[in-house]
Amino acid sequence: MSAQAATPSAASAASAAPPLALLCGASGFIGRHIACALRAAGWQVRPASRRSAPAVDYTRATHASDWQPLLQGASAVINAVGVLRDSRTRPMQALHADAPGALFEACAASGVRRVIHISALGIDGSGPAARTPYARTKRQAEERLLALTAQGRLDGIALRPSLVFGAGGASTRLFLALARLPVLALPRCAFTARVQPLAVWDLAEAVARLAASSAASHAADARPLTGLLELAGPQPLTLAAYIQQLRASQGRPPARALALPACITCASARLGDALPFSPWCTQSLHLLSAGNVASPAALPELLGRPATAPAQFMQALAAAAQADAPGVRKPQNGRDEGGAP
Repeated sequence: MSAQAATPSAASAASAAPPLALLCGASGFIGRHIACALRAAGWQVRPASRRSAPAVDYTRATHASDWQPLLQGASAVINAVGVLRDSRTRPMQALHADAPGALFEACAASGVRRVIHISALGIDGSGPAARTPYARTKRQAEERLLALTAQGRLDGIALRPSLVFGAGGASTRLFLALARLPVLALPRCAFTARVQPLAVWDLAEAVARLAASSAASHAADARPLTGLLELAGPQPLTLAAYIQQLRASQGRPPARALALPACITCASARLGDALPFSPWCTQSLHLLSAGNVASPAALPELLGRPATAPAQFMQALAAAAQADAPGVRKPQNGRDEGGAP
């Protein structure tokens, strides 16, 4: 075959190659589901985590030059890195703010315009929740991304999800364990502050759709969706009502619910501070007390279908376990739609 004849085939193969996404935090709870959703949508995924090859140390990757090699060939970048505990080995300032800020600068310098950053709902305001290291460092990353977007150097979008439910989530394990108890002894704020849980498979699908819509927008000479976007499930609930709903979906009768005195709540949170793998700690108490709700309209608009309701979480989780997959899409018309492999 002549070189002239080979050239169109090579060009066609190159044009047919699936787009590549750099996924930061690919080994985490949300990151694993995003990876599956991206692959199901036809993306190649380059993971960037402590377990990837090469491994990425987010405590050290705080300069744009640290990220340049990982951006080779990437069409989009998704940052799903997040920790609830601030520690010497995993400092929030580096993981939530400094490393992402360096990554965003590297994207702008490399021409990788589409950046999707997973932040969190309820991190702004003036209360104790907004003053936590978690909220402060999450806001810093958002501000850097939005500044580069405002300058026209990135097409950045920061997603602020409410409480995320799904297999592998630390909070999910905690709430399912509580749902098995005949008596619910919860902080008083669990009976007043509301959350708006969303399914992790819905969040992951939304991310994949945002990545794909960016490429389509540029092909049509339009600008993709950018800025801040709050994502919440269809039903606002107090945390106590949410746990009772999980209990009902397991076929259990309502549990007796007791509001703990403030002194016991604070003591239990401080005890959680000493247990590094517990999702319950002083910081999570502050975040819970602030509430976590938003308009339910954005998520179904992204998905092109209704978001999964909390009453369906357990059904969908059971279907995912049967399919040996991290998540499934919302059951519709009595059928379970299989999620990403």
